[in-house]
Amino acid sequence: MSSLLRTTLSALLLALVTITQLVAPPPAAAEVTTLCRGYTGCAQAGMSDAGYGRASGAMYWRMYAGHNCTNYAAFRMIQNGLPDVRPWEGSGNATYWGTSMASITDHVPTVGSIAWWKAGVYPAGSAGHVAYVERVVDADTIIISQDSWGGDFSWAKVTRGSRGWPSGFIHFNDASLSNVSRPTLSGTAKVGSTLTATAGTWAPTAEVRYQWRAGGVDLPGATKATFTIGEQQVGQRVRVRVTASKLGYPTATALSPRTRRVVPGRLTSTAAPAITGDPVVDGTLIADPGSWDPRPAALSYQWLADGVPIKGAAGEQLTPDAALVGSALSVRVTASRSGFTEVFATSPATAPVVEATLTPATAPVVSGVPRLGEVLEVTTGATSPEGSPTVEWLRDGRVVPAATGPSYELGADDLGARISARVRWERPGYVPLETESTGTSVVKATPDLDVRLRPGVERLRVRADVLAAPGAVLPEELWIRVGRTRESVPLVGGTASTVLTGLRPGERTVRVVVPATRTTARTAVEDPVAIL
Repeated sequence: MSSLLRTTLSALLLALVTITQLVAPPPAAAEVTTLCRGYTGCAQAGMSDAGYGRASGAMYWRMYAGHNCTNYAAFRMIQNGLPDVRPWEGSGNATYWGTSMASITDHVPTVGSIAWWKAGVYPAGSAGHVAYVERVVDADTIIISQDSWGGDFSWAKVTRGSRGWPSGFIHFNDASLSNVSRPTLSGTAKVGSTLTATAGTWAPTAEVRYQWRAGGVDLPGATKATFTIGEQQVGQRVRVRVTASKLGYPTATALSPRTRRVVPGRLTSTAAPAITGDPVVDGTLIADPGSWDPRPAALSYQWLADGVPIKGAAGEQLTPDAALVGSALSVRVTASRSGFTEVFATSPATAPVVEATLTPATAPVVSGVPRLGEVLEVTTGATSPEGSPTVEWLRDGRVVPAATGPSYELGADDLGARISARVRWERPGYVPLETESTGTSVVKATPDLDVRLRPGVERLRVRADVLAAPGAVLPEELWIRVGRTRESVPLVGGTASTVLTGLRPGERTVRVVVPATRTTARTAVEDPVAIL
């Protein structure tokens, strides 16, 4: 036999051995749930063959074309980005896939991995079996697509615990989550503002988680789609990291663009400050700070008079004093909060401050005897609040010039008049108040009365001399009484005389009375006398 013939027969024998291994009976479907069968049938059920039906006439990774599990698996790996070069040397039978690629074979199913059954492991035959993992339902359930030597294309569901669970999973180039469009942020980069993240677009659709970052560091607890910027972020740039996950796929992350550097926030006055109370001296004005957004951590106050700050007036309340009379008042409220720029707002102005009113507490009282030469005293009384009194004396309601002290000596000009005191009360910032005492009785002079008696037999001569102060008017007569005898005697030029007769002898009392006039007081003298 020629060497050429021997070489040809040897090659033919090797090919027959290989074909025998590759054309092992197709894996049984027992305890493996078939979901569809055939290229067309599966396509109608929404389960794609990934184009293998049209491309199955070619050989991939030197596997046999057509219905063949290894050729289909190689086709899918090339679709996933691997070159059309078998990654190992040696036989291409399915049973060797896992052993030849042991370094990337484990028991964890992932989408895009190759499910591998060793030879003799149900449902594989003597050549083993491989399939493409389409979906990982959970850790114990997978859905595969497969083609079979001498069989047909199909999709199937395999559950762990059944005899159909794979010997392992080969991770040539697993399908990955792809960030089609990166995450985005909306909002203003300033303290107090809320940033909103979108997760971007992922293929396939996956669950996403958010982690906000500032200054290149993860922010603890900031794991929602929104983030409210705090004072700690001033000067930093903020972004969000989105982590996508899907069962059977390795997790993937994507970062949004960074914001501009965070600037302090600005407090906003949503309702202007206001003032309650009446603008009157010694009244109480209270500042209402209004409303702010966000709520400030601290508020400070400065009161203004006609727009000018009032020294020392920096509280919530203000008691206007006399210096503010006529001024319109307002209050400036400054709001502050860490991480925010201080902002102030000013209330509308009040009406001009007016003087307050003194209230009389007790009235003035004049004491003393209204007689010529006597001294009258005045008790001024009191007001609420306390004022400073100034006294002026009145004669029949008219001011007595220069009479301003607490006492007043009655003079000739006061004869026949009533005297009262008027008190003027003053206090800074208050309307002056005047109070007046009641008037005295009429001021009179007390005349001097000199009586001389000359008794006789059953008779008595009486002479009365009356001396009045200058300006005082004496009565026209006086009265003389002795026992039951009474006689009116004319008073002429200050003198009155008469002789009383028919008197019984004995000790008698003589009473001489000078009647009162408007300017003189009633005066009487009693003297004993012995009638003969």
